[in-house]
Amino acid sequence: MPATDSSETSSTPESTGDAPSTSDQPTSNQPTDGLSTPECVQGYTVSLSAFAPTRQFPTTFRPSQQRLLERIIAEDGVALQTYGRPPLRDGQYAEHEAAYYHVEVDRLGTEEVPGRLAALSWENGQTAPAGETAIAYSNLPAVDQRALDLLIHGPEYSPKGLPTQRLSVSDAPAPYPDGIDDSTLVGAGTTWVEWDDRVYDITISDEAESLTRRGYDYSVTQVATSEAEFQEFVADRYLIALDDLSSEERSVLDRAVDAGEDDHYEDCNEPSPGYTQLRQRMKNERGLPNPQSGWYVTYEGERYLLDIGEWVV
Repeated sequence: MPATDSSETSSTPESTGDAPSTSDQPTSNQPTDGLSTPECVQGYTVSLSAFAPTRQFPTTFRPSQQRLLERIIAEDGVALQTYGRPPLRDGQYAEHEAAYYHVEVDRLGTEEVPGRLAALSWENGQTAPAGETAIAYSNLPAVDQRALDLLIHGPEYSPKGLPTQRLSVSDAPAPYPDGIDDSTLVGAGTTWVEWDDRVYDITISDEAESLTRRGYDYSVTQVATSEAEFQEFVADRYLIALDDLSSEERSVLDRAVDAGEDDHYEDCNEPSPGYTQLRQRMKNERGLPNPQSGWYVTYEGERYLLDIGEWVV
């Protein structure tokens, strides 16, 4: 599980609507204050934001993910096995040294790996009790080191960093793909282990528990060599021209433009014909790739990110 500043426990080592309007009118593009009223219990919203792919696409990653990206680029592809979710998603865009890349991920398969149930705890300043000796991580057998790597740091390339105050894990499967014959921790009861100036209270039981290890094949394709080039690449691939609109659809979009980036067009309780028509139109258009939402559109000569949503109390 990715380490976090928390005293709560985890059972596994793997840890990835707009406010209602207060207007009395049935439709409104007025700002909302997050409070619903008996008159407004459901809303339909349309917002238009400036076209800004480098801000709206998450092209920068956590340091661990960035290291994987750099490795993929340097090695022209990487095959990786991990116990957690894939560190990078298929279809993501990534920036590295002013160039932009499209990430492709192919699943290679899964396998069940034998393990043992484990518990672990650490607090800032923790030491072994009087009369107990902490074992140095470097002196542990390789099979135990591998198990602790996952328990403490999480799956490869996915940790967010170690917590600064406390860490607690309970009933989590620790991997022992090569068996437990060489282990000094399995079945030994409470053991104290010192690793990177931290002393951990660790218990790895004899109780068997398997883990699923997944294989992924990563590759990247360079799509742009500058921010401006990336914007044009995105425009060529995703930009949708909003023309042949009905007067009702234009009314909705005009009110969304007037509302500005920090607000939106909104219908209260019943969607307007313009909203219904626009939503149906966009269902047939290519949206932005996961995890983004919405569509890039041109309207009246301007480029926008269009979002259509609804909420209910």
